[in-house]
Amino acid sequence: MGSNLSQVFIANTSTLESGSSFTAIASTPEIGIWDIDGKAWVNTALYKAGVDVTDEVETADVTEEVTDNLTTVANPLWLYKNLQFVQGTANNPIATPMINTRNIRSIRHDGFKASTGAVVTISDNDFAGSAGDEIELKFVFKKSPTDYNNFYDVDGLSIFSKQFPLSAARNHFIVNISFVVSNLADVSASNTPTNFTAAINDNPVLSKIFTVDVSGADLKLTAIHPGVIFELISTNLTSGADPVNQAAMITAPVLGSGNDWQVSGDEARCRSRYGNFNRMYLPENMPSYTNKGERYDKITILYEHNWPTSTGIAPAGTLNEVVLYYTSTDGTVVTTTEGTFDDAFVLSTQAYAAAGIKYVW
Repeated sequence: MGSNLSQVFIANTSTLESGSSFTAIASTPEIGIWDIDGKAWVNTALYKAGVDVTDEVETADVTEEVTDNLTTVANPLWLYKNLQFVQGTANNPIATPMINTRNIRSIRHDGFKASTGAVVTISDNDFAGSAGDEIELKFVFKKSPTDYNNFYDVDGLSIFSKQFPLSAARNHFIVNISFVVSNLADVSASNTPTNFTAAINDNPVLSKIFTVDVSGADLKLTAIHPGVIFELISTNLTSGADPVNQAAMITAPVLGSGNDWQVSGDEARCRSRYGNFNRMYLPENMPSYTNKGERYDKITILYEHNWPTSTGIAPAGTLNEVVLYYTSTDGTVVTTTEGTFDDAFVLSTQAYAAAGIKYVW
């Protein structure tokens, strides 16, 4: 979040508010960009993200100037002077302070990217020993997730099937389990999957961190929560074989961007920090705007302010942040430019990718 005022606005659509009435933005949830000087909603380009470069070309021995070659620039030319970013609600709309565009320092776009938990794949030949040997697996957890919804489903979305069982501050903890290998030659036809699955599911900690699947001769553990980082060490307790670090079998997690649990977490974090979702009208019981299963693109805007320290917010010159989440028109993963959010932030002229686009002033 930003160093000063942090706001999160959510639209379950790809279309910005339009028209000339500020009170028109009454649907929930919806986002609008209000042009303070023109007194109208903006859903076309906020800035010019490129400049025309004049080239000289030879055509039939005649030199002609061509001026339609658009070269993109990192700090575009603003087409508006004073703006407010606004969240529509069932009652009063919620807005950022009035922002002079000269105070905006950066705008970043991050496309939706699915999050995945770490995956451990164990094959039948990964356990050195004989049938009937007892195998110990030592899970060394090096990092816990930090998002609210990993621990408590604050908005009732049930994003995760189970809440993470340990504190986010508790890192580098170890959990041991053991099970008997029935037939090393073919793990899928033996009791090993049953023994292994029971060892995980009967453990009060591991059962809330992993799901277990059997696929052919492979056992697969999948972390429920993205952000869990761990190592796995295997020891044959019967033969006394030295521990084997199974790091090569672990596929790292992907945090992604714009997943429902991340958007809901941002929403909850702003509520806890500023009281009731950083609203400017209090008291009012505000609903959650994040939709379970929705896929969001993210626009992050950082801007300075010039009000004095006597306002009790923060010293002048620190950066405020407003985050805009919006979805595709058909509810699927956004892979190409679409909707007026993309028009307003001039994403259609750029290479559209989850890697992100950033303008800096």
